[in-house]
Amino acid sequence: MREGSKLTRWSRRTAAVGGATLSALVLGQLALAGPVAAVPGLSIQTTTGPSNSIAKSQNAPCPTGTKVIGGGGAITGSGLGQVGMDIMRPLVGGDAYSVTGREDENGVGGNWAVTASAICARPPAGLVMVSGSSAPSLGTSNWFEKSCPLGKRAIGVGGAVVGAPNSEVVLEDLRIHQNSVVVAGAEDGTGFDDSWWLDATAICADPLPGEQRVTNDSDYTSAATRSVVATCPPGTRVHGVGGEILGGDGQVRLTQMRATTSTTVTVSAVEDEDGFGSNWKVRAYAVCAS
Repeated sequence: MREGSKLTRWSRRTAAVGGATLSALVLGQLALAGPVAAVPGLSIQTTTGPSNSIAKSQNAPCPTGTKVIGGGGAITGSGLGQVGMDIMRPLVGGDAYSVTGREDENGVGGNWAVTASAICARPPAGLVMVSGSSAPSLGTSNWFEKSCPLGKRAIGVGGAVVGAPNSEVVLEDLRIHQNSVVVAGAEDGTGFDDSWWLDATAICADPLPGEQRVTNDSDYTSAATRSVVATCPPGTRVHGVGGEILGGDGQVRLTQMRATTSTTVTVSAVEDEDGFGSNWKVRAYAVCAS
């Protein structure tokens, strides 16, 4: 059910701010070392699909007996500023995290690949996924918030921009607040002449031991690329991932938002092929627990 009452239009200059084909899985795992985690069985599962120039999805499945508690992805290869991670969310049932990449309306001559990354664990107390959608809009940018059930914390996020046949609407933000998640999107530099909307998924659970949220921002300048790392405090590990572009105006696309080690979250973005004259930055979110 769409929750249009929460829809708010943004100015494109506000700085604070699937035709997909399932590819073959190339499975990797990063086991979390260090002290016993707040959630037993914690691991990072990473898969990368083929490199070509077609829209595609990649799923990172969790090991048997575990569920997705967070996730993200990355795009590598050619034309990074023209390829959007338009869908980044857990699959229904929480057995895998899925990332979809699509080219903009101009297309990309070279090849690129999608990496999906799932943070998996034996289900923590109170684990639940809740989803919702904004109302369709003709606005140039929008955001949508989905709250966790009363008493639960948001530990993971998923989002999607829906309505465009290709990456003409950019998925800019997947933010994790304490009790909710926020997903935001913006039309690209050439605009989009039809309606579109946002889907948001909050992965929620009872408060985790030692739970805290860490954010970190890149420099706020006009540059072709930006990257930033959020690091969990000593004795804690990454349990959830989020990221956002601030001031990108639809002309900057996320190229990475994932846990790159057991204690760090990396968020990266690239300007589109025409560049972008205004200042912008990226922000990384890490949900950490002991």
